[in-house]
Amino acid sequence: MDRKERESSLEGVTFQYEKHIVAALETYCFDCHDSSSAKGDLDLEKALLEKPLVRNRLLWENVAERIRSGDMPPKKKPQPAAEERLRLRAWLRQEIDHFPYEKIRDPGYAPARRLTREEYNRTIRDLVGLDLRPADQFPVDFSGTSGFSNSSNTLFLATAHLDRYLTAAEEVIDTVRNTPRAWAALKGDGGSDASLRRFARLAFRKTPGIRELEELRGHLKLARDAGQSEEDALATALKLVLISPHFLLRVEKAGQPGLEERVAATDLASRLSYFLWASSPDEKLLAAAEGGFLGEKTGRENEIGRMLSDPRSLALGEVFAGEWLGTHNVGPRIRKDPIDNPWCTESLMKAMRDETALFIHSLIRENAPVARMINARYTFLNEELARFYRIPGVKGEAMRKVSLQTPRRGGLLGHASILAATSFPDRTSPVVRGTWILTTLLGTPPPPPPPNVPEIEGGGRGRDGVRNLREQLEVHRRSARCAGCHSRIDPLGFALENYAEFGQWRAKVDNRGGLPNGAQFRGPEGLKIALQEWRLDDLGTQVIRKMLAYGLGRQLEYYDEGTVRRIAAILKPSGYPMGDVIKEVAGSHPFLMRRLPLNKESAVPSSSE
Repeated sequence: MDRKERESSLEGVTFQYEKHIVAALETYCFDCHDSSSAKGDLDLEKALLEKPLVRNRLLWENVAERIRSGDMPPKKKPQPAAEERLRLRAWLRQEIDHFPYEKIRDPGYAPARRLTREEYNRTIRDLVGLDLRPADQFPVDFSGTSGFSNSSNTLFLATAHLDRYLTAAEEVIDTVRNTPRAWAALKGDGGSDASLRRFARLAFRKTPGIRELEELRGHLKLARDAGQSEEDALATALKLVLISPHFLLRVEKAGQPGLEERVAATDLASRLSYFLWASSPDEKLLAAAEGGFLGEKTGRENEIGRMLSDPRSLALGEVFAGEWLGTHNVGPRIRKDPIDNPWCTESLMKAMRDETALFIHSLIRENAPVARMINARYTFLNEELARFYRIPGVKGEAMRKVSLQTPRRGGLLGHASILAATSFPDRTSPVVRGTWILTTLLGTPPPPPPPNVPEIEGGGRGRDGVRNLREQLEVHRRSARCAGCHSRIDPLGFALENYAEFGQWRAKVDNRGGLPNGAQFRGPEGLKIALQEWRLDDLGTQVIRKMLAYGLGRQLEYYDEGTVRRIAAILKPSGYPMGDVIKEVAGSHPFLMRRLPLNKESAVPSSSE
C-alpha cells in the first residue's frame, strides 16, 4: 500500500494532522509492524484500514502508551522528536476518546449457544426440584474475551457433550423417579400428557409448537405400546425432553438478516432469567412475556424486582461476580497444600467464595451505590471464616451478615477470596494485586509488558516483609520501558501488603501507596478512600460494562460503548446503584433488540474435538 492509499484510508478523520500521522507511522512503525513484517503479531498497516479505529481500541491504546513511554520505536531505530510523539498520541486519543459512540445503535448478534455447565445445573435444579449438578461431569467451559463462561463465541458443541447429555438425562430422571416428593411434584395433576406438556414448556423456555408436542406424545405412545407402565412411559418421554436441542441450546427466533428487530417475548424472558438466575424462566416470567409485559418498562422492572427477591438471584453473586472477580477459582484452583496447612479446608475455601458472592448479591438486592463495594462496614461470615479473620462472636456453619467493628474486612479489598485470587501460592504480589485493581475492578488495564523484561524475584524479603521486593520494583521502574505502567500498578498493590497471600492480617509492613495524580495514602483504608475520591466513575463504568457483557452473553464491541456511556450518565448522579445497573442493562438497546448479520450462520458453533 502506498502513502496515498494510507492517507485515503483516513477519510473522515477530523483531526488536523492526519497526513502527518500516516507519514509518521510509515517512518517509525511500519518497518516492523506493516502487513509484511507484523512483528509480535502487530500489523498497524492492517489496523489502520479497519475503520473506525475504535474497532481495535485496546490495540491503539497500547500503541499510544508505548509511544508515551518511549518503549517504541526500539532505541536502535530512528526516533520521533518529542513534538512528533505528542502529535501521534494526541491523534490516537482523539480517535478513541472523542469518537461519537452515542451515534451508533447496533444491538449486535446473539448466536445460538449451548447452556454452560452452571446454567445446565441450575436449570435442572429448577425443573426437577433437586440440586443434582450433573453438568459437573461435562467438559469444562472456557471464558471468552468477555471474561465469562457464558460468552457465545466459546459455547460450541463437541462430541463429548453429546455423550454426557445422554447420560445426564438418564441419571436426572432416574433420580427423580426414586425421590417420591420430587416425582410427585413433577407429575402434578392431569395425567402424563399434561405433565409432559408442563415440563416441556419450562424446559424449552416457551410453549412447545404443535409439531414438537406431537413428537413428544408420539414417544409417550410408543413407550406405552412397548408395554411400559404409565410412569415408565412418562419418564422415557421426559428424558427425551432433556436431550432435545430446544432444551440444550438457547436459540432465539430467526429474523431477517441485516435488519434490527425486537427480541421475541419468550426469548427476552430467557435473556432475563439467564442474566439474573443463570437458569430458565419460571411460569410467572413466561406468562409475563406472553402477556406483553416484558416489552414495557414498568412490567419488565416489576419482573426484575420479583426475580431479584428470589433466592435464585444469588447466581449474580456466585456466577457473575465469581467469574468477573476471579473468586470462583479459590478452592478448585487456588489453595494451599492442606497437609502443610491444615487450616486450608474445603469448607473454609467455600466460605471465602460465599462471602464475596453474598456480599455482591446484597449490594444488588439493596440497590446499594457502587462505592459500597469498597467501603462497606459489614460482610458475610460463618464461624470458620470468622475465626480465620480473628473476628469473635460468630458461631455455627451458616453464613450470615456481620457488622464489622474495624474496617479491615470491609469491602471487596478485605475479602480473603479476592486477596488469594490476586497472590502467588506462597507470597503476595503487589504487581498482581495492582494489575487486578486496574484491570478487573476499574476497567483501565495497563498495556502488556514489553518483551524481555526480567521477572521480579519472589524471595529475599526483609524483616518488614516487603522491603526487598519494593527495592526490586523501584529498580525495575528506573527503566523508561517499565516506569509508566509500574508507577500506576505498584502503589495500589503495596497498599494491600497488610494482607498475606490468603488474606491473613499482618501489621509490620511497608504499605505506602499513591496515585499518578500525586495523591498519597497508606494501607487498605487509604487505598479505599483514594479509589472512592479519584476512581469512582471508573468503578461504576466497569460494573456497567461487566454486567452488560454478562447479560448479553458476548464480548462487548466498540458499538456497545454508547450503551455503556448512556447508562453511566443516567446512574452517575445517584452513585451507580447496583440494582439500577441491572434494570438499565435489561432495558438497553442491545438487550431488547437483535440483528442477524448478513451471510452468517445462526446455528450453534460445533467442534469435533
